[in-house]
Amino acid sequence: MAKVVLKDRFEIDDAAPLPQFDSPTAKAFQCTGRTAEYGDLLALVCDPRTPIRSETMEALRGFSGVGLLKFINAGVVNWSTQNRRQPVLIFDLPGGGRVFDNMSSVIQPLSDDQLIKGFLTPAVNTLRELSARGITHRNIRPNNLYYSDASERLIMFGECVSAPPGLNQPLPFEALECAMADETGRGEGSIADDLFALGVTLLSLLIGRNPVANITDPHQYIFDRINLGSYANIVGVHRIQMNMMELLRGLLADDTRERWSVRDVQLWLGGRRLTPKQVKLPPKAARPLTIGGMDHENVRSAAHGLGRNWNLGGDVARGHDFDNWIRRSLNDENVVENLNRVVGNAQALQASPKADDARLVTRICMALDPPAPLRHQGFSTHIDGIGPTLAIGFTKDHIRETITAFINGRFLQQWMALQSRTKSEVLQVYSVLEKLPGLLNQPGPGFGIERCLYELNPYGHCMSGMIDHLYITRPEELVPALEAVAQGNELPPIPMDRHVAAFLAARSEQIDDRILRPLSALDERPAGDAIKVLRILSRVQSVYRSGAAPGLCAWFQALTKPAVNSYHNLKMRQQIETAVGRAAETGFLAELLKIFDDAKAIQRDEQGYVRAQQEHAQCSAQMQQMTLSLENRENLASELGEQVAAVISGVLGSIGATTAIIFYMI
Repeated sequence: MAKVVLKDRFEIDDAAPLPQFDSPTAKAFQCTGRTAEYGDLLALVCDPRTPIRSETMEALRGFSGVGLLKFINAGVVNWSTQNRRQPVLIFDLPGGGRVFDNMSSVIQPLSDDQLIKGFLTPAVNTLRELSARGITHRNIRPNNLYYSDASERLIMFGECVSAPPGLNQPLPFEALECAMADETGRGEGSIADDLFALGVTLLSLLIGRNPVANITDPHQYIFDRINLGSYANIVGVHRIQMNMMELLRGLLADDTRERWSVRDVQLWLGGRRLTPKQVKLPPKAARPLTIGGMDHENVRSAAHGLGRNWNLGGDVARGHDFDNWIRRSLNDENVVENLNRVVGNAQALQASPKADDARLVTRICMALDPPAPLRHQGFSTHIDGIGPTLAIGFTKDHIRETITAFINGRFLQQWMALQSRTKSEVLQVYSVLEKLPGLLNQPGPGFGIERCLYELNPYGHCMSGMIDHLYITRPEELVPALEAVAQGNELPPIPMDRHVAAFLAARSEQIDDRILRPLSALDERPAGDAIKVLRILSRVQSVYRSGAAPGLCAWFQALTKPAVNSYHNLKMRQQIETAVGRAAETGFLAELLKIFDDAKAIQRDEQGYVRAQQEHAQCSAQMQQMTLSLENRENLASELGEQVAAVISGVLGSIGATTAIIFYMI
């Protein structure tokens, strides 16, 4: 097979896979740079159905730390084995192999010196640099660690951009707030989440294996971590030397205010030693609250239980046991205040209608446990995880329906009011989410759930069935993509669908809602829908200087045939048809649009047609009058003939009589 070239700078050998460097959502292949500045490289060809972290890639450019697989470049290539275009990421090739081949691997435990000098020191420096750049790794786990060289003295983090943050992380390696969310909805998180994953990974290196290998019931596992603490649940019965216990307790604290920071770890590496902290568990209520047959003794467990049993949650919340548990057994004024803020007092809760139970349970859950994910109808996500969830599951009806219900629930303002502090990145997502209900509930192309998809995933590709295989991420790529589609044998009905319209509306400042709204209006003119699409794509081609697209123009030439045939004047119709053919040959949609937007030509044809109709009516009237006249003449001739005959016969009779009399008289 031929080598695939990326940006004229990198050659990827699609016949030389490197499975030892695969990621869960990307396949590794040999890669070489075309200039001497590059050494041995690695190409990860990504799954096009999984969003990649484009913003994080930009922030990683120029990253010089030795503790992270170095990101070089990225782009999109034609991948012949899949018969489509796919995103590809270029990295430096690690000098050594994986530390753990997979999450079930068992290795020789590392010594303290190997751990501190070969792993922990470069890892902390890497996390500090990532934090300074405003990004997180969110992919730290044993089977994503590599030796930097054949000597196996230095361990580095693997890549972190081929999938949404936290998507591929096993539950024990996610901090509790992230672990409670669906895999696709874990969100960007913070440096604190990376430090938690660092702690569990450190433990894996200490004992030589995954500390929590088998999880038979993920939901029960989360409840166990809530009730016992992550440290006890993950470290469990493993024998850990005392000098590491303090570090692990600090890194695996569930309360982010208690969890060690990068600075704390650096001080520990510098020799600071403290008495190990005791695990801080959630306060227990005086008696448990039963939800779905399970007893809950603390507020976080109750929130998680209500989220799982959301269809029963409304009845539980309106019950007297819940009110007594909140206001008496729990004895937490902050929780009572949060509930009053988002739900109302006990009377308001009792009066809530059954039909509103799903929203009621969501509000109660976020009041009970504000840092936890938002939970709605069994869906659990952090607000910056909604976009990846929708992108990965868009083809599934229940995902679209759940996220539609979540957006229409309008929970964000109340959720924001409950947060003690919020990252600026979350505020950006919040501003996007706040406008989505208005866009979601508008009919027609350019709106609806498709518009939400592209607003929430600003770097995602257009998922239109026409051009999904071409993986376009920018509006300037749209016309060339449609030109490629136009070269096929079977063309779609029209070069615009809901995805294309929504993609343009979300990505292009030149295509706003005002321009898209006519697409949803009923148009009875011949080829009216095609001309509206032509108007939009002509603007796109002109604004982004996409170049000639003769195939797309020919497509529109066929689609607008009814408009050409609607001209009444045969001579003008022939002229228009010739003009359309010539315009199509130029490859520029604007030339076609000029013809169909020529109001004067349309007016002349209409006026000529009206005159022709009037002349036709006049001629018809004259012909009718002539016919009547002819019929009258025939009647007159018949009457006149009878009169003439009578006169002639009378005259002849008189002459005959006179002649007879004369002969008689002679």
